[in-house]
Amino acid sequence: MRTLGVDVSHWEGSIDWKKASPSIGFAYYKCTEGVRYVDQQFYANRQGCKDAGLAHAPYHFYQPALDPNSQAEHFINTAGKAYHQYIADIEVPERQEDITQKILTFLKRVEQLTGVKPSIYTSSGYWNEFIQPHPQWASQYELIIAHYTAAHQPTLPVGWSSWRVWQFSDYWSLNGCLEQADGDWFNGSSEECRTWFGNAILPQPAQPSPNDFKLHSLFDHLHIRQSPSMKAKVIGSLKRDEVVEIEELGGDDVWVKHPRGWTAVERGGYRYMEVIK
Repeated sequence: MRTLGVDVSHWEGSIDWKKASPSIGFAYYKCTEGVRYVDQQFYANRQGCKDAGLAHAPYHFYQPALDPNSQAEHFINTAGKAYHQYIADIEVPERQEDITQKILTFLKRVEQLTGVKPSIYTSSGYWNEFIQPHPQWASQYELIIAHYTAAHQPTLPVGWSSWRVWQFSDYWSLNGCLEQADGDWFNGSSEECRTWFGNAILPQPAQPSPNDFKLHSLFDHLHIRQSPSMKAKVIGSLKRDEVVEIEELGGDDVWVKHPRGWTAVERGGYRYMEVIK
């Protein structure tokens, strides 16, 4: 089972996430690059995903020529520490030196700052060529694999036997977005996807407010009490058909608080009041 999602940056421009969210289960978006750059759409994408209740996470575009600790600190200082997932985008070639240890330093610093082990976004072609020798620690980090293919599974880099997210296309149409985005599969159900990202908010059906209803008494001299209990002091009474506005519901059975106090609506299957809409 797989869940459809997208990844985006400033290249996709302004996105209407309320329009996008019904057709996808998650998004991850560019946050930072190097030691100074902040993606110009980062804050808008983060707020849009929050407002839409969409599972989401930020990524950092790693520059191998720059200090890994400074990059990690720039990333987390910008993104904050409230996320359940952070992503390291590792795709820039470096032919002058072995950058394996520098990448590990970046990953460990992110984890040190957040308490979250980040995921690695990369491709097999990049990782197998530029990360030499292939590090044993790679499989400790969940893989977000970029591979555009018609096959049913992506080709994995050396060091991994499974993937968490598969970026299967760099030309994907997204509702609410005028540009083409990158299409992704999460390797699991929508529920598993929400759990992994940890910040999705499922839409809740609207609940009627107590003030949407009024009640009228079915009896003369229906007691009004100080609290929702038959043992509470009687402080007045309602006449038959007298109408009250609901302020609060409570009690062991069904009690209503109104401007004059508490009155029983139903006790032991016996009804004392009825709703007027």
